[in-house]
Amino acid sequence: MTTSVAREPKPSRLASALSGSLSGASVSACVQPLDVIRTRMQADSAQRLAVTTTGTIRKIVGENGIKALWQGTQPTVVRLGVGAGLHFFFLETLKPIFQTNKDGQSSLGIWGAAMTGGLSRAMAAVVSCPITVVKTRMEYIGSQGAPSTVPVYKNTLHALKTIARQEGFRGLYKGLGPTILSNTPFSALYYMFYTRLQSRLQQTDMPQVAVNLSSSTIAAIGATLLTQPADVVRTRMQLNLVSSSPASAQHAKNTFAIMKSIIQSQGFSGLLVGSAPRMIKRTLQTALVWTIYEEISPKLSAGLAAFTLALQRKQA
Repeated sequence: MTTSVAREPKPSRLASALSGSLSGASVSACVQPLDVIRTRMQADSAQRLAVTTTGTIRKIVGENGIKALWQGTQPTVVRLGVGAGLHFFFLETLKPIFQTNKDGQSSLGIWGAAMTGGLSRAMAAVVSCPITVVKTRMEYIGSQGAPSTVPVYKNTLHALKTIARQEGFRGLYKGLGPTILSNTPFSALYYMFYTRLQSRLQQTDMPQVAVNLSSSTIAAIGATLLTQPADVVRTRMQLNLVSSSPASAQHAKNTFAIMKSIIQSQGFSGLLVGSAPRMIKRTLQTALVWTIYEEISPKLSAGLAAFTLALQRKQA
């Protein structure tokens, strides 16, 4: 079974990258508090502290004021701007590989959509992993529970230099495994759900903006819940909080070992810590990014095409 791809006009890869970057950067700062809450909940849980969403909000604001909810905004804007741009660039690059032609119309099957979404996100995640490490650490610095292993950084560039100097190149890619393990299935599931829902809703009388927003929201909720355990592991690895027990930490050096350690010490519920703020954040962020992308990408593509044509005529 296939899903028809109905974008008019088909955006160029450059337009896709620029549209993705613009939509990602514009949305990122708005949802940053939810990321800070999620990171703090997962970090506190790793240290055996009781966590709830409302309790974590009160703790963050009580320690450093309301502005603490926007800690790490700078690397978040950079990461989401670059990451979203790369994701959409790779998405449009890979899509023709998995598309099939039926009755003169290009379409993506269920697995084609999953492969396109997953692979494009995996490649973007690898490139943007250093910024993800910085973002996670800057969201946690300044909190009373932050250990000495999480130093204070002046800005994103200073953080990148400090991590590279103190921890080497591998430090910039700490948590890459669970990052890919959470982002790749998320995007694979999301794009599969999104294209299917979009195709169905386009057959109704709903406005296109409403179709895109509804498809994005429903797809994001499902994909977020299914990938939450890997996100918990990623946070612990990037904050050097792989275990609350030094003895067991020596054995918890990879994604699955850390998952096992969490289950043994906290039960399966430990793998779902921070799911509420992450689900809200992911749903809002993904829905808004994709809705904005779908609106501006065709227009930007047409504008770039007109500019290129005018430039060619001038040079002729």
